Amino acid sequence: MMSKNLQLPQKIMLLGSGELGKEFVIAAHRLGNFVVAVDRYANAPAMQVADKLEVISMLDGNDLERVVQQYQPDFIVPEIEAIRTEKLIELEQRGYTVIPTAAATNYTMNRDRIRELAHTQLGIRTAKYAYATSLEELVAVSEQIGFPNVVKTLRFLRGNGAYKGLK
Repeated sequence: MMSKNLQLPQKIMLLGSGELGKEFVIAAHRLGNFVVAVDRYANAPAMQVADKLEVISMLDGNDLERVVQQYQPDFIVPEIEAIRTEKLIELEQRGYTVIPTAAATNYTMNRDRIRELAHTQLGIRTAKYAYATSLEELVAVSEQIGFPNVVKTLRFLRGNGAYKGLK
C-alpha cells in the first residue's frame, strides 16, 4: 500500500542519462512521475524517454544551479560520477532532496573521500594506498606500496579511468 504522504506525480531530475538512467525513467513513468533527464551530451539514452531534457556540464555548479532553479524538482537523482557534488550538498542544505543523500553521493563519487571514510573514519581494513599528482610522486608511492599495484584516478567515469577536463 502506498503512503498517503506521497503525492504523484513527482518531478525528478536525473543527473546523467545513460542506459541505467533510461531504465530509471521508464520505471519512474510507470509510477506516474515527470522526469527531466540531464547529461553533458544530447540524445543520451534516458533523454529519449524523459519528459524534458537538458544538456549541460554537470561539473559546472552554475549550470546545475540554473536547471534546478528552472525545474524545481522534488527529487534530484545523480546517475553518473561527473557531477559537481559540492553543489548537490549546497542544494540539499537549501531544501532539495538528493537521492541518495548529497553526502553519500559526494563520498561515492570521489575515490579519496570514500577511501578515507572507510579506512580512517570507520577503521575498515583496506588495501595499501597512496595519492600522487605527478609521475615522480607516482613512482615514489608505488615503490612504497610495492608491486603489483593498481593506479586509478580519484574521480572516474564509466570505468575508463579518465575524463577530459575533469580536475
